[in-house]
Amino acid sequence: MSVGEEAGHRAVFPGTSRMAARMRDFDWASSPLGPPRDWPASLTTAVRICLASRFPMIVWWGPELRFLYNDAYLPLLGTKHPALGKPGAEVWGEIWHIIGPMLDSVMTTGEATWSEDLLLPMNRHGYWEETYWTYSYSPVHDDEGTVRAVFTAVSDTTERVIGERRLATLRELGARAGVARTVNEACEVVAGVLGRAGADVPYAAIHLRDGDGGLALAAVTPGGEGAGDTAAWPLEDVLADGVARTVPAEAVGELPAGGWSTPPAEAMVLPLRGDAVDTTTGVIVLAASAGRALDESYRTFLGLVAQQTAALVNGAIAYQVQQRRAEELAALDEAKTTFFANISHEFRTPLTLIMGPAAELREALDSAGERVREELDVIQRNALRLGRLVNNLLDFSRIEAGRMQARFEPVDLGTFTAELASVFRAAVERAGLAFEVDCGPSPEPVHVDRGMWEKVVFNLLSNAVKFTFDGAIRVTGTVEAGHAVVAVSDTGIGIDATELPRLFERFHRIPSARARSNEGSGIGLALVRELVGMHGGSIAVESTPGAGTTFRVRLPLGTRHLPAEHVVDEPTTGALTAESAESAEPYVQEALRWLPDDDQSARPAPASGARVLVADDNADMRDYLVRLLRDDYAVTAVRDGVEAFAAARAEPPELIISDVMMPRLDGLGLLAELRGDPRTAAVPVLLLSARAGQEAAVDGLAAGADDYLVKPFSARELLARVRTTVQLARLRTQHARWRSAMIESLQEGFFVCDAEGRVVEINAAFTELLGFGPGDLPYDPPFPWWPDAGTDPAAHRQVAEASARAWDQPAGSLVLPMRHRDGHRVWAAIAYSGLHDDEGRRRVVGTVRDVTAERYAVQRESALAAMNRRLAGVSGVEDVLRAALELLRELWHARRALAVTWPRDGEPELASTDPADRSWADLAAPLRETLGHVRSLPALHATPADGGAGTTVDHPGGQVTLWVDPAPGRPLGTEDRTLLALLAGTLAHALRRAHRDDRQREVALALQRSILGPARLPDGFAVRYEPANPPLEVGGDWYDVVALAGARIGIVVGDCVGRGLAAAAVMGQLRSACRALLLEASSPAHTLSALDHFAGRLPGALCTTVFCGVLDPATGTLTYSSAGHPPATLVHRDGTAEVLDDGGSVPLAVRGAAPRPEATAIVPIGSLLMLYTDGLVERRREALDEGMDRATTVAHDTRDAELGDLATALMDRLRPAEGYEDDVALLLYRRSVPALDFDFAAHPDHLTSTRHWLRAWLENAALDPDLAQDVLVASGEACANAVEHAYLDGTGATVHLAARFTGAHLVVTVTDRGRWRPPPPGNQVLRGRGVPMMEALADAVTIRHETTGTTVTLEWRIGS
Repeated sequence: MSVGEEAGHRAVFPGTSRMAARMRDFDWASSPLGPPRDWPASLTTAVRICLASRFPMIVWWGPELRFLYNDAYLPLLGTKHPALGKPGAEVWGEIWHIIGPMLDSVMTTGEATWSEDLLLPMNRHGYWEETYWTYSYSPVHDDEGTVRAVFTAVSDTTERVIGERRLATLRELGARAGVARTVNEACEVVAGVLGRAGADVPYAAIHLRDGDGGLALAAVTPGGEGAGDTAAWPLEDVLADGVARTVPAEAVGELPAGGWSTPPAEAMVLPLRGDAVDTTTGVIVLAASAGRALDESYRTFLGLVAQQTAALVNGAIAYQVQQRRAEELAALDEAKTTFFANISHEFRTPLTLIMGPAAELREALDSAGERVREELDVIQRNALRLGRLVNNLLDFSRIEAGRMQARFEPVDLGTFTAELASVFRAAVERAGLAFEVDCGPSPEPVHVDRGMWEKVVFNLLSNAVKFTFDGAIRVTGTVEAGHAVVAVSDTGIGIDATELPRLFERFHRIPSARARSNEGSGIGLALVRELVGMHGGSIAVESTPGAGTTFRVRLPLGTRHLPAEHVVDEPTTGALTAESAESAEPYVQEALRWLPDDDQSARPAPASGARVLVADDNADMRDYLVRLLRDDYAVTAVRDGVEAFAAARAEPPELIISDVMMPRLDGLGLLAELRGDPRTAAVPVLLLSARAGQEAAVDGLAAGADDYLVKPFSARELLARVRTTVQLARLRTQHARWRSAMIESLQEGFFVCDAEGRVVEINAAFTELLGFGPGDLPYDPPFPWWPDAGTDPAAHRQVAEASARAWDQPAGSLVLPMRHRDGHRVWAAIAYSGLHDDEGRRRVVGTVRDVTAERYAVQRESALAAMNRRLAGVSGVEDVLRAALELLRELWHARRALAVTWPRDGEPELASTDPADRSWADLAAPLRETLGHVRSLPALHATPADGGAGTTVDHPGGQVTLWVDPAPGRPLGTEDRTLLALLAGTLAHALRRAHRDDRQREVALALQRSILGPARLPDGFAVRYEPANPPLEVGGDWYDVVALAGARIGIVVGDCVGRGLAAAAVMGQLRSACRALLLEASSPAHTLSALDHFAGRLPGALCTTVFCGVLDPATGTLTYSSAGHPPATLVHRDGTAEVLDDGGSVPLAVRGAAPRPEATAIVPIGSLLMLYTDGLVERRREALDEGMDRATTVAHDTRDAELGDLATALMDRLRPAEGYEDDVALLLYRRSVPALDFDFAAHPDHLTSTRHWLRAWLENAALDPDLAQDVLVASGEACANAVEHAYLDGTGATVHLAARFTGAHLVVTVTDRGRWRPPPPGNQVLRGRGVPMMEALADAVTIRHETTGTTVTLEWRIGS
């Protein structure tokens, strides 16, 4: 192919698709269509559109309808590809009879046509396939308008059409759920649905398990009977393992085609799953249509058909099971009703033979003993009760059998109901309830059966009494909207809303409802509803738990609602009949027996009788058991399990006889409580129950009962079992009694802990020690005898941590603080050991011994030692009191400790550990009264009051009352008060010592201050003195500044050895001698040499250190000599420091007559000379050089301050946190030239002389030349401004100039008394450059204009 041809082909067949490439490579020249260059434009355009589209498209060209198609059409061709350029009839020969005429019609008429979801059976994958298509046929015209081709857009809709059809089949199967009532019917339903779905399921057969476990054919689709070879299907395999299998059709024979041209080629055998896990009810065979491949989609559809079939079959099976169960229950119910009817009739004969002879015996034995009459009364009451139960059962059986004969007669329902209710008045009032009956005469008669209505009223009133413990019962009767309404209301326990729907069900009883008795059959309310229903009425209930219940009965007026044959027009009687009273007696007698008896059921037992506790809610049974047992045992009777458990815990009996069914806590619940409590776990229990049978006995014994007796029982059997149980229990508990006796005989407390750490057993000694008895066992940790976590957290934490550690140890001992029940502290020595009981459970046993006395003895000694240590280093009465109070607060963990000093005059003085207590007036009035009472008692007599304790001590400053206010729950006991008195005695001694030391200190300090240096110091000096902290305080440090001849100044700083008055006296003598020697000798070395001789003869002066110097302020020359004293320090203006240590030697009086050295130093102007005693810089465990460096650093940092401020800063910043340990003397000297201060005439002629005087002053100050020049220029500018601007004429005016050194600062001020003229607006001429120049030369410039004049202040920092 030439390049030109290739380009032409690309123009006709554009794109990169497979068909575009195939068309470009196709040999068109040898085809009937010819080369593309000769094709008409319409063909070229149609081919381009086809190739560019992603939708399946075909171009049928020419009379033969040659086949042209795109990539999207490739999958639809299947194995027919490639078909490019072939005639259409050749490509789609199998369907040409369908599509050929349609194409010819378009070619002939030029009119388009289309088809939607058209079935086209075709063979494109090797088999006849069911396919569905939606397509359109559109004509393609040439330029002359002739139809030359057909353009087709086509879509394969097979999956959608078949999917919708299959979904419809599944939907129809689902819709049949619940329709079939039998398994066969369900199978037939499935076969019918699948028979109509032959296109997808040509053949289906359902095989289900038969009674022998094999498979039986249950249903087959119509037309499939006998098809295939059943034996060839893998039915048993699928049934066994539940795995679906695919079977080729040739293996099983020919199957129905389901409307397709060929029979199925494949089928599936699928399991039908049962409702139970891992069960299969059968299998289903489903053939696949030959028109579709059995792909994943087809398999899924067949699986869903199997699931739907299984659901229908399982539903039918479940329905049949339910139906059989319902039929069985109905038969059982009918049998039960018949049984109740028969047995009720059978009961009546023996009941008659019991009640009749019993009544005759009672009349015949009227004069017999009380016990005989009691026994006969019991027979009569319980026979009546049994008769009532029999009648209720008989009524039920009659109602259900439709044999209940009613006689509806007109009665005054209100009056009749009130009369019936009055029968219950005695029982209601004896129960302590108010009884209100509000049933007035009815406005018209109401037709009722009198006997039935009696049972309705008596049952409702009986229930009201049973479930009401306080409040009232109310019966009301009204007529509302054509109905007679009778309501019975109570204020009882009420009924939970969840129980109301089942309230009227037969035999239903509300579980755990509190009642006067747990007895009852559960048919009372059910019978009431049936009886009311027979009257054509209704009963409703309204109830609120805890508030009460109302039953409301509504009966229609008239007779239209009643059977005519049972209605009579005349009443039998108008009043309450004897039969009514007799009918009420069983109800009333039973209600009376629910109420507590006034007499006691137990009486004193013989000396050897065992203690027996009887628990039964039936009063007759309770009394009967007491009568049987009281001759041989000490019997106590209670009404339910709650009372029984309380009585057993208070005093464990030797046997408990308990009914199983009781209110509040039944027998099994009581048994669980008894076994769970260590005090009652071993008490034997005999259970009585009306539940017969081995299961009931097994349940009781499994719960822990020792024996189980079924009612009715004989007296002889009961007595024998009681006797045997008591004897066995005594044998079993003999060891326990010996153990208990031994434990109770211990003088130490004894305890046992279980595996959870609870204390489950204690003895009397434990109770006596800590105040907690066995009545509250078990005790859970944290135990109540532990110190309170809120008021004594440290002790609580100590006990808790020690207990936790001890629990993991096999044995050990502890001494811990405990809290007695009354709150006082108890110290206990605990010894413990771990073990395992017979059942392998861990136990801890231990003893507790009271070591409070020993502990307090040790505590007293420790506290006294602590008080002595605490007060040993304290001086001053206030500090002693403060330290003692803090110790008292710590010892008792008190809320506060306070002391009140009672002076001879004025208000009492208060000291307290509580910052809120600032003065005597801040204390509460009751506390002030208590403190006043304690003051009136003898000294050191500790007295308790309001949980606290106080005492009074004497000291020279007046009486002091101490008071300790303990934490809540921690009262101070006798031992605490004894300790307080002892500590107060120690405090009294400390107060007397502190008072004496205070007096001595005041005297010594006054003496020392009186003989320190002169009151008026020369210029440039600052001094400080501070005594040491107590108890050292005053000592022998001093300073002195002595004016000498020739304007010189003598400087002395000294430090005598020792403290107090003696050291102060030595210091005074040495100071006087040194001053005199300086005045005489004027030489430091000569002065110290002479002072050596004086100190050698003065007691206490040995080793005194002295720095002595002579200063010439004019030249700054300092001549000095040191006798072992810390060297002086020079701190220069530039921050450098110089230590003057050349003239140093030994302290005074240490060596002979050898001359002392002398040195000279220059103190420059602005430099600081610093002298001090060692107390300023000396620190424990620190070299003296470190303290001296620290002092030098502080002096350097504060060198710019005024001299007095600098001295204060040194004392403050060098003071340790706890204060100076030695007294301190400090002397500072800063050399400065005298201040320049003069006035000059405010005239320019005097400015030159002013600069001359200022220059001379600056030269004398030895200022740096450059700095001096800056000062001179800036000051001259300030003076010139004053002359120029302040005075207009200058006549007689003056300007004041002052210059002085302030620390490391030079300050120059120029002051005039004139008035500067304001500059014109915008005129800067008068402003000049003077101020900017001053600001550039000086470190700080301040100009202050006032009405009296202007002051310019210039400031330079020396060294800047």
